[in-house]
Amino acid sequence: MRSQPGLREDGAVLRMTPERLRLAVPAILAVAAVLGLAVGCTPTGSATASPEPAPSGSQSAGPRPTSWPTTVVESSVALGAAHSDFATMTNDIAGAVASEDPGRIAAVLGDALEFLTANQTNIPRLQAYPATKSVGDRLAVVYEKMIQGLTQVRDGLALGDASVIEAGFATFFEGHTEYVAISPDLTVIAEQAIFMKRVLLR
Repeated sequence: MRSQPGLREDGAVLRMTPERLRLAVPAILAVAAVLGLAVGCTPTGSATASPEPAPSGSQSAGPRPTSWPTTVVESSVALGAAHSDFATMTNDIAGAVASEDPGRIAAVLGDALEFLTANQTNIPRLQAYPATKSVGDRLAVVYEKMIQGLTQVRDGLALGDASVIEAGFATFFEGHTEYVAISPDLTVIAEQAIFMKRVLLR
């Protein structure tokens, strides 16, 4: 990940002091409250909740479905598995902001960015395959928004600029809200991929 203004190469905050953080906290906490609500909107089911192949007479009935390319299957499974960690990510961010500890906030944002950018590498494989392209294209947009938003928050923390922090959280929350809307479709793809991996690709 590229280095950000006001940050060392390892992403540590250089310029944010407790005094400057207090200037930014009202804006951060306002969006953190929204993030708390967003967690409640996340579907409780995940792509890994039903890992077993469909029983006889349901999904397995009739002709065997054509298997997707292995890379598409693996990427779909990985993105589905990551879905269950999104609530933890947003809760960690909200908790770090509430602590008003610059070091903790920087560390949590770094973890969130690492989580998102690692998952993002799977998306182009979905975009390149017709059966998963639509979901892949939509995921690409929302992941980019979430990453852009959290990167902007880190810039704002480094500068002690509440307006930059607020704008970054707004972008992140917009992307997260759109992700929640897409997640049921992601779940369907991931469940299909799990079936293919366990039954068709053995």
